[in-house]
Amino acid sequence: MNRQPTIGMMLYCAVGDEKSVFAEEKYKMLAECFVRSGISVETVLYNNSRAESLRDALRDLDALLVWVNPIEQGQDRTLLDHLLVELQNTDVFVSCVPEAIIKIGTKKVLFDTRNMEWGSDVRMYSTFDDFKNGFPDTAKNGKPRVLKQFRGNGGDGVFKVTSVSDVSGKVSVLHAKRGSSEQSVSVDAFYEAFRPYFDSGGPMLNQEWNDNLMNGMVRCYMTGKRVVGFGYQEINALFPTEDGPFTPGKRFYFTENCALFSDLKDKMEDQWIDQLTVETDLSPDKLPVIWDADFFINSMVPHVAGRYTLCEINVSSVSPFPESAIPVIVDEIRKVITGKDR
Repeated sequence: MNRQPTIGMMLYCAVGDEKSVFAEEKYKMLAECFVRSGISVETVLYNNSRAESLRDALRDLDALLVWVNPIEQGQDRTLLDHLLVELQNTDVFVSCVPEAIIKIGTKKVLFDTRNMEWGSDVRMYSTFDDFKNGFPDTAKNGKPRVLKQFRGNGGDGVFKVTSVSDVSGKVSVLHAKRGSSEQSVSVDAFYEAFRPYFDSGGPMLNQEWNDNLMNGMVRCYMTGKRVVGFGYQEINALFPTEDGPFTPGKRFYFTENCALFSDLKDKMEDQWIDQLTVETDLSPDKLPVIWDADFFINSMVPHVAGRYTLCEINVSSVSPFPESAIPVIVDEIRKVITGKDR
């Protein structure tokens, strides 16, 4: 009798808490789809204290889908990444491998792909001295820039910075983290506030401000090299407002066949994903099972050159995602389990 294939779906869970993927709104439809397709699903609960005890049990899985980002809990990925690499080496398929995270899932991807059609003026500072010496030339005449730490989430470590052109010598800083308000600080205080980002390893990315933020942003969801849906959101964390902290808009989901973004689908599948893997030296077979790219919409007219500019790529724990992605994810894992080419 053939053994029923088994996958794990790994979620973060605080010590002492319990969860099930069949009860979590973000994942239950995917888990149920796996079961209907003849694949057994196990909930794997992770925090760093459980890394060692999980090792042996995870080796019995055919695949592990990971929705854990330790950075959200103020930790780092060291223990989790070691565990995932070990699993790879024992032929357990991992939905997003650490190599993919480091090559396309950090803000450095903006610098590595700045010469692509989706690119923009992006500078990278490896040290604090590089930052202090190089940033002023990019922020002249009151034109805003966006500083982004190497790794972050939820807007943490992303700042809109504007040099105020008056005798006060102040710098206007708006943190994208929810609940933040615009602050006016001295130049010296500004630089000192950013020193810790380099003390923790850096680098820091400096991207030109996109005036088309008012058009909203589109999130393109992928499984491997295939577009599986879209999300559109009118307001993001750095949306200009005179009423204090921003109120994030709702994200509306669409299938991969949405005509509004058909040009983006064509660009991604026909050109940009291949170019991304070349520019970042990532093997296409290591693209995550579910990942996304966020774009500024520079024009409301479809199919015009330069319509989209990359804001960031998310790969480590992408959720929620459009329902249209579910059957494609299941099919992708089935191919892996049965030994077919991805």
